[in-house]
Amino acid sequence: MLWGERVAYWSRWQGDKLAVRFGDRDLTWGQLDARASALAAGLAANGVGHGDRVGLLMSNRPEFLEVLVACARLGAIMAPFNLRFTATELAFVVADADCAVVVTEASLHAGLSMACAAAPGMAVLDTDDGTYDAALLDAPRAPTLPYVEIAPDDPLCICYTSGTTGDPKGAVLTHRSWFYSAMVRAQQGGINLHDRILMPFPLAFTGGLALGFVTLWSGATMVLEPTFDPTRALHLIERERITVFMAVPTLFQVMAQHPSFTSTDISSIRCASSGGATVPVSLMRIYLDRGITMTQTYSLTEVSASGITLPYHQALERVGSCGVPAMHSEARIVDTDGNEVPPGTVGEIAIKGPEVMLGYWRNPEATAATLRDGWCHTGDLGTMDADGYFSVVDRAKDMLISGGLNVYPAEIERQLSGLPGLVEVAVIGVPDERWGETPAVVAVTDGTPIDGSTVLDRCVGVLADFKLPRYLVVRDTPLPRNMSGKVLKAELRAEYADIADHAEPIR
Repeated sequence: MLWGERVAYWSRWQGDKLAVRFGDRDLTWGQLDARASALAAGLAANGVGHGDRVGLLMSNRPEFLEVLVACARLGAIMAPFNLRFTATELAFVVADADCAVVVTEASLHAGLSMACAAAPGMAVLDTDDGTYDAALLDAPRAPTLPYVEIAPDDPLCICYTSGTTGDPKGAVLTHRSWFYSAMVRAQQGGINLHDRILMPFPLAFTGGLALGFVTLWSGATMVLEPTFDPTRALHLIERERITVFMAVPTLFQVMAQHPSFTSTDISSIRCASSGGATVPVSLMRIYLDRGITMTQTYSLTEVSASGITLPYHQALERVGSCGVPAMHSEARIVDTDGNEVPPGTVGEIAIKGPEVMLGYWRNPEATAATLRDGWCHTGDLGTMDADGYFSVVDRAKDMLISGGLNVYPAEIERQLSGLPGLVEVAVIGVPDERWGETPAVVAVTDGTPIDGSTVLDRCVGVLADFKLPRYLVVRDTPLPRNMSGKVLKAELRAEYADIADHAEPIR
């Protein structure tokens, strides 16, 4: 279960095989193994050891994986930081993790100015174009790494939440938790050393990091891109014969709407998975028409980006469901007191298993609120049917109460998905004098007109009257999202809090 040993195994088994392709740079498993060991030796020579925190502020590049493996071999703890954090937010997480060193790249170094000022003794290691700052790593060192006693339950990563509801919290994830997460994902998709995985989102995002661990677990090849571009992604899928593509629904949608989609050969993909939001049936059918079955996953940082997955062969049979718990894990729906509720009842999703975090870094209060009796309480609302299949209803914090009745924005969003011209949609609660809160639809289109009557026509007769949207806003700019691709609804609620003062109701 120790990740440094796993990379060493693949180096011995297939040292000359391609591990990472990054533009015109190729890195074999043997090279990844050797470079990670050299980096670990350099860090050790500079005092980094078991339990020390190594911050990582880095865009997608092979060095990200090298830092991860180097930390795994030292027993150090890697803390990847959100590239979208402001200097103030970075200063908070760097101080919270109490980093001994932060590894970054020249273009991002300026963002650490406040963090460095607050911790003048902290080392900063720059890397660019496959090289590391010689001033830090050229110190005298032993020819081999010192032996370090590392246990499967030792922390490997502190993964910070995006901080949409207060200061970011650092989920402490271990060698063991990442092992089970990667193993389950690989087994579900049949991913092995012959696969080629396209990385569509940041490695610093827990979902991207999870796909990195899947690569290290399976011995597959990762095709790594600095950022996601649909033109480039379609080109790479065809040229590199990509077999594994995991992304949020938005990225699948953007590719499907690209002019080159129908003319690009994407038949090599045999493992397509989406998470972060419910996949619309219309989007699933677009890919199914191309011979690709897309499955759906529910996961979160606190369970090592693992959780609940719908089997591929049931993707359309049980559409709307996120599936069954991961192997070796349990899930249930509970009320506010933590008691399991009957099938079909809305409650909070709770998960128990080896992939669950140890807790939040140096935050016992938040840990106690989330981890109770061995169960991780996710803050997400869902249901379980009589056959044990789970469905996500909405985030508890996104639910609105209209006239004393619960309204789940995700339910309305699913109903509106597939509207002609609709690119993005979010439903939020806005203040209402009579009902307290009422639903408002915030939409982004491709230029196709969408009016209130069109929105209501999709909902009337399907949704109860108290769930019907009262306002419609069509934006000219994309919806605000965090690094994981989730819509920042708190920002939308703040932006449109006074919508009743200047917009006509659609009903």
